[in-house]
Amino acid sequence: MLRGYYTAANGIINEQRILNVITNNMANVKTAGYKTENAIPTTFAEQMLLINGKSSETGTIRYRTLDYTFTNLEQASFENTGSRLDAALIGNVYFNIRQRTTGDSLLTRNGQFSLDAEGYLALGSAGRILDENGNEIQIGTADFTISRDGVITTDDGRIFTLGLTYLEPGTDVERIDDNMFLPYDGFITGNIPDGETFEVRQGSYERSNVDVAEETIKAMDAQNVFTACSTALKIINSVNQIAANDLAKI
Repeated sequence: MLRGYYTAANGIINEQRILNVITNNMANVKTAGYKTENAIPTTFAEQMLLINGKSSETGTIRYRTLDYTFTNLEQASFENTGSRLDAALIGNVYFNIRQRTTGDSLLTRNGQFSLDAEGYLALGSAGRILDENGNEIQIGTADFTISRDGVITTDDGRIFTLGLTYLEPGTDVERIDDNMFLPYDGFITGNIPDGETFEVRQGSYERSNVDVAEETIKAMDAQNVFTACSTALKIINSVNQIAANDLAKI
């Protein structure tokens, strides 16, 4: 009966974690450049009892557990704004940004740029956008155009080139903020392979790639499993209490 107790408790904890991931996705449905986080459940074999080292005498219980989460980097749709400060990326490339709090170089698909108090091209309070050499872009004006290959030309003739980084589809990344990432294997600025097609589109930004309908279905499934495990846990607890009372009478 203890095995059933642990199995039900494991289910409750696991589904709660899955619901937390789904809830975070839903909360960021309107966050520019946000990428859906998927809970990846797996199983592991654990021996509950070991008698003389003979696992065959005890059997094996398999638990479903939330091993890790995986970020879906699939491109989302664009919001057309007409603003010169907005930019979207077509293809498997990312803007480079220096995080304000840590100074780390990160990647993002959020192209809702702004100018900070010192005239640097920035992503709000998150950090400053970097050029192809890893330098912050002090552009000083919103009067500029961005070519399809990421070259910024101001109306007074100054030229900057956006730092863009290629990530192979399916790359596993660490989420640093809602819409900033760091590949686990690191990255090199300007590492776009020969023949890789991409485009910078000024006047638009990339929306979140959260599918509300899909997340809703996932949430319902997780909630149903959570409820079933909770019910099972109550039943098992009641049976354990009855068994304990009966043993006390012996």
